[in-house]
Amino acid sequence: MHAQGPDQRRHERFEVHLATSVHDEHGDYDATLVDVSEGGAAVLFDEPRYSNDKFVELHTQGYEILRGRVVREFAGGVALEFDDDEAERRRAREEIEKFRALADAGGIVSG
Repeated sequence: MHAQGPDQRRHERFEVHLATSVHDEHGDYDATLVDVSEGGAAVLFDEPRYSNDKFVELHTQGYEILRGRVVREFAGGVALEFDDDEAERRRAREEIEKFRALADAGGIVSG
């Protein structure tokens, strides 16, 4: 995701390129998780799929399910904001540590 003007994100982002599945009430759709933070993620699709405020789940092999809502559409994908519930945020923090380790190791490309 690219911020306009100074970067005002609250959480450090980690660049990853992992195959993921985005799930909603209509099914699962293949996508690529391109960056992730404690607060959200950027996901790329082959074709446009979601509009703002849509709630979805990210299913990425080797990681817990992350739940969030679409907060912005961009060319080829969407920006997600993870649930703000404290228990969900704590669980997301644990998963982000796994992504941090992946990024520190030079990241990987999967899928």
